[in-house]
This record gives sequence, structure tokens and C-alpha cells, in this order.
Amino acid sequence: MAFWSQYNTLFRSERFGGFLYNAMSNCLLELDQAHYDCLRQLENNPGHAEEGIGDAFFALLREKHVLVEEEENEKLLMIKQYQRNCNCYGQKDLSLTICPTLACNFDCSYCFENSQHDTTVMSDETIDNLMKFIRERAGSGKVSLIWYGGEPTLAFDAIETVTRRIFDEGPELESVQLVSNGFLLDKKHPDLFNDLKISNIQITLDGPQAIHDKRRKLHNGGTTYDRIIRNIDRLMDSSYNGSCDIRVNIDKRNMDLFIPLREQISDRYPKKKISVHASKLKTTQPWGLSESEWITYCIKLYYDHGILTKSMFYPHSNETGLCVAHFNNMYVIGPSGELYKCWEDVGIPEMTIGNVNSKSPITKHHIQAQYTIATDQYAHEECKACSFLPICSEICPKTWLDSRKNSMSKHDGYCTHYKTHLYECMDVFYDNYLTAETGKKLLNKPVTPLETYGYRIIQSSRGGLSDQAQ
Repeated sequence: MAFWSQYNTLFRSERFGGFLYNAMSNCLLELDQAHYDCLRQLENNPGHAEEGIGDAFFALLREKHVLVEEEENEKLLMIKQYQRNCNCYGQKDLSLTICPTLACNFDCSYCFENSQHDTTVMSDETIDNLMKFIRERAGSGKVSLIWYGGEPTLAFDAIETVTRRIFDEGPELESVQLVSNGFLLDKKHPDLFNDLKISNIQITLDGPQAIHDKRRKLHNGGTTYDRIIRNIDRLMDSSYNGSCDIRVNIDKRNMDLFIPLREQISDRYPKKKISVHASKLKTTQPWGLSESEWITYCIKLYYDHGILTKSMFYPHSNETGLCVAHFNNMYVIGPSGELYKCWEDVGIPEMTIGNVNSKSPITKHHIQAQYTIATDQYAHEECKACSFLPICSEICPKTWLDSRKNSMSKHDGYCTHYKTHLYECMDVFYDNYLTAETGKKLLNKPVTPLETYGYRIIQSSRGGLSDQAQ
């Protein structure tokens, strides 16, 4: 006998009609009125799943785990937890975020890093031991680097030394990203970024000049916007073959200025590999956006400007939507060789897990374990009872740990936003689906309208259980 899954959400959109979302398979079905009513009856009478359903529709509901046999969900959760753990512990390649210095030439109004006045730069001895750590941890795999800080361009010699030594000594360097405020990029020729395999440079602009220069100024109070723009000009007009991402930290003070900046950048650099994206500023100050306010803002960006915010409108399953802090072979390294699991832990002595300069680099295994094991939702009883359990992995693990530490009885901060905003997010996702479908029709590509069967799959999976796992 088949039963109604606890991971189903059957709902009606005011704009688009009936839908069913299943978190286990991460599948969204569109339904006509007859099929919606049929599933509503099944939801209310879960023991009569086989009655009044066509064979093909019944088979689809079984395939997507909308209807499950007794104890089937428990087995599926076990598989998903196994897949999550395989991803966490089976990471062959090495991924490092390296802070060659914690010093910063900016005095941003919202900066959470208390170590920006520490002028330590990664020494030759630390670089030697870092190379040893890289070779041991990467083994026969590859290594990916993110240069971070502080402001990493203040220690560009260390960036160049480490990168060239990896070229000479191995392992294979797969990708390199630079996260910079962009102020000192004119100190190095853009060809050097190609030589060092820096394929992406992320630069922060917090709006047009007037608001940016209030928020992101130099320690002496000097402005920064004009020089950053000149440096981006230079980069875009050079032989640099990578891409540039402009990050805009959004709060209530600059949220209305994101679009003007985006339009300025688009007009200034047509047909260039440059993008502008909004990112919610993490702050406890009153000008910060709540989770609900941020979602509302992203929805408005879509409907007013056609902008789809990454990871906002359709979930990843837990085994794929993981943070780098979850993975066993991913680390953050400070300028003195200190090891961390999270970018936000940098400069906090009690959150170090070891040091590359030590004979045994990793000594605080309990902190490393916290980020992987203590954030495993499948191990928590209150999470097992939640219908969104299979899709809640995109929550920041540090936020998860801090929230549970500070208020064990509350879910604020570590539950997926789909738990409270599923309908609005699915409306956006489906609206975008219809736009893509219209494009297919114009190109005479095949589409399956709802009227053909009375139901259709809108999204079959996004990191859901594979056919092999099923």
C-alpha cells in the first residue's frame, strides 16, 4: 500500500494554479484542477492512494516519492545522509582559501573583521610549510585556491610565490579566484593575473559613487570609488581572459541603489565578462535586512528587472548544496599559517583548528567535526520531523552552530527560507519557466503543455536522489 509522503507540499498559486512539491525528490509538478483535487483527496485520505488514479500518474507519483510505502522515507533519508557524508568525507581534491595578510587599507562601516590592523604577511617559512601541507593533503588530486583577506593584494608577492611554487612542485592547480576591494589592482599588470591562473576577480562596490564612498573609504577617510572604477576599466580593456564579479552588499541604506549601479556597470562594459550581483549584508544593526525582507527584495528584483538571485528560488538537495566548511579537505589559512574551517572564523584564535607550521597541522579535531557532524540535519530529531529536511543544506553552517548555541529552542537562522516562503519562491521559478518555455516555442522546440495529460513535471530534480540511489 502506498501512503502520502510527509515531504509533500500541495498548494495553489493565485497566479498559476495547482502544484505539488516533493522535497525528497526535489520535484515540482504542475496540476490541472482534476489532478489537484485528486491529490488533495489523497492528502486527506492517505491510505487510499491507489484509488481513482491513472496508471501513468500513479507511477509518476511513486517514482517521485510523492506516494511511498511504509518505511520507504526512512530508507531514502538514510541514502541521502550517506550521500551527504560521502561528499563531505570523500573529497579528493583540495580547496584552500588563503589570507596572505589580514591587513586592510579600507575602513568599511560594516566590517566584522577585528584583525584588519594586523599587518602580518605570510612569511617564507610559512609558505614552505603551506606547500608541504598542500602536497600532503592534495595527494594525487588537484588544488583550488581563493585569495582572501584582509585585502590580499597588500601581500601580492606571497600570492605570486605560492602560485608559482604550485606550478613548479605540484599538485595540479585547477582554479584560482581573487577576492579584492579592487583599490590596488593597478599595481600589477593584468597579464600577471593570466600568468597566475586567476580566472575570476571579485570586487565590491556598494552602489554608485556617493553611497559607496560613504561606506567603503580608506583609513584616512579618502574615497575609493573612482580608483576602483579606473582599475576595472584597465582590467576590462586588457588581455585579461578571466571574469570579474561585482558584489554589492545590500542593506536598507543602499537597497534602492543596486539597480542604478548595475545599469552603470552594464552600460560602461558592454559585451565584457563582468557581472553584478546583490548579496545580503550580514549585520545585527537596525539597517540590516531580515530574511523575510531579503526574500521580498529578491522577488522584487525578479519581477521588476528580471534578475534571478542565486540559490533563492529553487532548492538544492542536502547532498549537493553544501558549504565549503562542511568538506573534510577544504580549509581557510591565515597569514601565520593558522587553519580554520570558515571564512568568518579568520582572526578568532579560539576557532583555529591548527597551524601548517606545526608538526601535526590539525590539532583541534572537535572544531572540524562540529562543522561537518554537528550540522548534519539528519542527526537531529526536530529536523527529522520537518517536511523540508531534504533541502535545508544551504543554511550557513556557522549560522547553524551559532543559532543552536544561542537559542536551542528556536529555528531562526538555521531553517531553510523555503519553509516560510516556498509559495512565493515557486511562483518566481514557474514564471521564469514560462518565459523559457515561450522562447522554446518561438524556436519551434517541443514543449509539453499542461493540457496534454493534466499534469507535467516542471523541475524533476536539482541534486535530488539519483535513479541509481532510488
